[in-house]
Amino acid sequence: MHFRPVAMALSMFVFVAAIAGAQTPQTQTPPAPTGGGQRAGGAAPAPFRNLQVLPKDIPRPELTAIMQGFNAALGVQCAYCHQFVGPGNPGNDMASDDKTPKLVARVMMQMTGEINSRLAANIKKSADQITRVSCATCHRGAAIPVVPPAPAPAAAPAGQAPPAPPAR
Repeated sequence: MHFRPVAMALSMFVFVAAIAGAQTPQTQTPPAPTGGGQRAGGAAPAPFRNLQVLPKDIPRPELTAIMQGFNAALGVQCAYCHQFVGPGNPGNDMASDDKTPKLVARVMMQMTGEINSRLAANIKKSADQITRVSCATCHRGAAIPVVPPAPAPAAAPAGQAPPAPPAR
């Protein structure tokens, strides 16, 4: 008689624990690396070389996200700034400074950083409270920003002379 409620309670506990375990990310400690610090599947990635504006110890996923942001903002691919043959190709040389767009990108990163810092300081707000200037602010998906034409002057109402052009 008492067996049935205990079995039911135990079954419910196991069921709830199984559901909770399935929803909680597993945080198992990976096995210690073997073979002199290599990770499974090959050698550890080489440290980044020739980072001059970004932090030298930037995590790989963060650097990748920044580069993907450049790709989207300028409508370009890796080879626009880098010596890039293809993903995983040993001929890739991301550290090379042979391409002018990479040098320009460094200056532009410094420029937008300075604009954002000065803006925050001059309007006395923290940097996270302002709308930040970024590559996309001007580039809008084009490698070379396109300046839209000036709007046409307003037409004069019927029977009136058009307004005089602005003095230069």
